[in-house]
Amino acid sequence: MKKIIVIILCSLFVGNIYSQSLDDFYGKSFELYTPFSGMSSISKTRDSLGFDKSMNFWGVFNLGTTFSKSNQWGISFYCGERQLGDMFFLLKGIVAKNSKKKDFRGVYYLSDFGFLPNLRLGLNVIGKDNFVLNVGINNSYYITNGIPAVKNDWLSAGPNIYADKAFTDWLALRLSTGPMFAYASGQKGKGKPGIWEHKIEVFTKYGLFAALDLLRFSKLNDGNGNEVKIRRYDLKLGIRVTI
Repeated sequence: MKKIIVIILCSLFVGNIYSQSLDDFYGKSFELYTPFSGMSSISKTRDSLGFDKSMNFWGVFNLGTTFSKSNQWGISFYCGERQLGDMFFLLKGIVAKNSKKKDFRGVYYLSDFGFLPNLRLGLNVIGKDNFVLNVGINNSYYITNGIPAVKNDWLSAGPNIYADKAFTDWLALRLSTGPMFAYASGQKGKGKPGIWEHKIEVFTKYGLFAALDLLRFSKLNDGNGNEVKIRRYDLKLGIRVTI
């Protein structure tokens, strides 16, 4: 995986005579997509918790909004969250006859607090027609819930960096990453988890896009002295439109 990322990063700096201005890709800002999500949880003290589990689910529908410019010092903005798709999954389970699909039993739940979406704001430190390097800040509100049944919320902030590259007159790639630091929590005196977000996205000037979001929680204290590691991924297939 690391080798693939290095190859992609190197390719971002390679010129392409067929690429055009990224502003042609940025013109559509309201996104609608269907998410395919997964979560895994591992306890370092499996003898006491006894789990190493994962699950996958279809979140049906979600939305977000984004704004970008390709010029030097151009402003970028993103607003979105994961919980709407999770709620659709739970709703499907409630109306389904199979009660095993009603919730996230057996796996630590990791998502956003939907009423306070993820916000990203940045500036282009490199701004060219077909290449952008953007540096900014990310503020997010995460929630976790697991076994034992300890509910936690984590208000977090941190740096965010992304690189966009247009490879043809209709196809472009984005790589984004950044650590997060919890500065407020509902869990008192139990330490703070290590948080990191990554994103790989392929998008087109027609608005169609496919993205893979990766969210990692490490060194999470479950409230009983057990250290838990949680991973979440969201594969998103959707379209951006102008409103």
